[in-house]
Amino acid sequence: MQSPQSILLYTVVLITLFGNGNYQNAPATVYKTIDYNEFKKGVDNNKSLLVNHPTKDIRNYLFKLIDEDIYNYWAGTPWDFYGTTQQPKSGSIACGFFVTNTLTDLGFKIDRVGLANAPSSDMIKKLCVGIQSFHSLNKLNSYLAKQPVNSVFIIGLDFHTGYVVKTVTGCYFFHSNYIKKQGVIQEKIAASQALSTNKFFMIGSLTANNDLLRKWVENKPVN
Repeated sequence: MQSPQSILLYTVVLITLFGNGNYQNAPATVYKTIDYNEFKKGVDNNKSLLVNHPTKDIRNYLFKLIDEDIYNYWAGTPWDFYGTTQQPKSGSIACGFFVTNTLTDLGFKIDRVGLANAPSSDMIKKLCVGIQSFHSLNKLNSYLAKQPVNSVFIIGLDFHTGYVVKTVTGCYFFHSNYIKKQGVIQEKIAASQALSTNKFFMIGSLTANNDLLRKWVENKPVN
């Protein structure tokens, strides 16, 4: 059962987030006081408060959840090609399942297993908008430079996938890294070996998909 202190803390986060309409004003302490299962319950309860809010508020909330909370829970979870864990820092997680498991944990009604096992292009086409493909990292960087801050993207590589997040401090690759089985990390785009050694990039915006955001807060399936 969630403690009164945890409930109060999460309520303060939500009031700050929605009152200001800006993720940057939200405290970064939720994950320190709420275990993962309680965190998921809190997200499920609290996203329903956004049903009548502007899409901007939904977008900012999702950005905060992925960039901050999911990162803090999942960072360091080991990679394995067959990894499917649904509990952070326990077991192992493959790159596709990292994306679909975390989105499912946040309450998206998606085909978690099917999308994880399919080519990443299928997942991007199902969940994202503004999809672009590039054959060089420089072109990817040029594309990201034009995108708004507080954005989350899904990117597909030759044999890999993950999130890209754009914050006020830059763009980061947030993924379960297969290199040296490092596991879940968030690294600067320019410092990512997985990106620098890749030849093909497909990327689409998760947070710009207004229809997806509405289905999320209304608990509707993503068909």
